Amino acid sequence: MGARPVVDFPPAVNTASRGWSLTVGGFAICAAGLVALLTINGATGVPSMAVALTSALIILGLLLPALGMLQMARAGSSPHPGARRGLEMLAAGLVVLLVGVVPIVVISSFSGYVAGASLIAVSGALALTGVVYFRKYAKSVVILLLGTMMIFSGVELIASSNVMAIEYWVSQVENTIYVDVGATVSACGCVLSAYSFFVLHGRS
Repeated sequence: MGARPVVDFPPAVNTASRGWSLTVGGFAICAAGLVALLTINGATGVPSMAVALTSALIILGLLLPALGMLQMARAGSSPHPGARRGLEMLAAGLVVLLVGVVPIVVISSFSGYVAGASLIAVSGALALTGVVYFRKYAKSVVILLLGTMMIFSGVELIASSNVMAIEYWVSQVENTIYVDVGATVSACGCVLSAYSFFVLHGRS
């Protein structure tokens, strides 16, 4: 039998393929980080290494999809009009979301929580607008829209709960419950988003 010929794919195809992998894998990592958050939220005596690892998973899980979407947009892998702009806006939404989380974690004050919650709201608007550009993908745009809404609404719930807790509008126990619910919703959104991009890749 002869040797199988080696097929060299165009650079744009390879870049787009890496982008899909980063996007799907990143959302999966973010979901894992949010599940880890559920295990340590409200617990006492949590090792600092566990907190650092959980934070690293969530940060990586937001950065990788953003990087992957930008790679796909640069490669022009989709023939549908507006898809490139949609990818860029989705990526921008994830980056702004990450920036919005920083004040909540670093600045443990009312102003920090409000600033973070405001940025998260802006990031959600950016991401949802980006999803609109995927309307040509009739079979998966609903899943992507639902996943995106769940990711950002879950994080917004966490931020809003922290604002209410610092003002003593809710108890610490209630805040823990709200954070758990927000993390669960966002984790499910990450899974749905990963699946929707997986389906999109299969159709490309």
